[in-house]
Amino acid sequence: MKVLSFGSLNYDHVYEVEHFTEPKETQSSLGYLRNFGGKGLNQSIALAKAGLDVYHAGRVGSDGQDFIDYLNKYGVKTDYLLKDDSMATGHAIIEICNGQNRILLHGGANQSIDEAQIDDVLEHFEEGDVLLIQNEISNLSYLIESAHEKGMMIIFNTAPMNDKVFTYPLNLIDIFVVNEIEAAGLAEIDSKDEKEVIPVLSKKYPDKAIVLTAGERGSYYIKGDDVIHQDAYMVEAVDTTAAGDTFTGFFLASYLKYQDVKKALDLASRASSIAVTRRGAAQSIPSIEELA
Repeated sequence: MKVLSFGSLNYDHVYEVEHFTEPKETQSSLGYLRNFGGKGLNQSIALAKAGLDVYHAGRVGSDGQDFIDYLNKYGVKTDYLLKDDSMATGHAIIEICNGQNRILLHGGANQSIDEAQIDDVLEHFEEGDVLLIQNEISNLSYLIESAHEKGMMIIFNTAPMNDKVFTYPLNLIDIFVVNEIEAAGLAEIDSKDEKEVIPVLSKKYPDKAIVLTAGERGSYYIKGDDVIHQDAYMVEAVDTTAAGDTFTGFFLASYLKYQDVKKALDLASRASSIAVTRRGAAQSIPSIEELA
């Protein structure tokens, strides 16, 4: 079994602020960092740090060589990461305030994934291999359909959640990974209370597995009428930027290795609880040795 993370890579421009900037307001930041980010990159590194062999596919611009080096540093294979000198790498503007974040995203090279690149990458994968995707790259419908034709298991983290999600062939997804906001969007209801959302998701996607994270209220694995809950590990958060990506990577790494949902939920919860105590995105993700 080979694992392919086909997803975004962004430079994260992170500003620590006293409060989230209001319309028409200008405020000075308390600090600034430029980090490696993008949900695709974060999840690839989380998978690798959790002990799984993973290939990352995607696209960076002329300024993106550092991403290739960074992924290689953590053992992520970059054979299928394309460097396109005709454009710029994606980036995000992130405000951090009291451990919470507000993010403005520019897709850049992430929005230039075309069918030819997808075909070239998937030539190297086969039935039984795993594809992990997020909603931050272009041509997702074609990627989902092509991977399904090959018989790959498809895991979809529906972030950021928007109307485009419902244009994709969701019937071909095997596992959805969502937070409480994305879960409400996927269920198409206003409530973010998981007690109201879970029954709707179970009815709407009865044959799909759904992994739902709900912050301090813990996490859930839902498959039809079966619901497994995992308590959160309570810590003092300083930056939640890559918490969900950390959870996704560690859950999948454990689940794919051991097929034990409870064990995977617990491992992912412990990993994300460490990540939120550190600043930054990819660099906040712990190693599997730290969880031991």
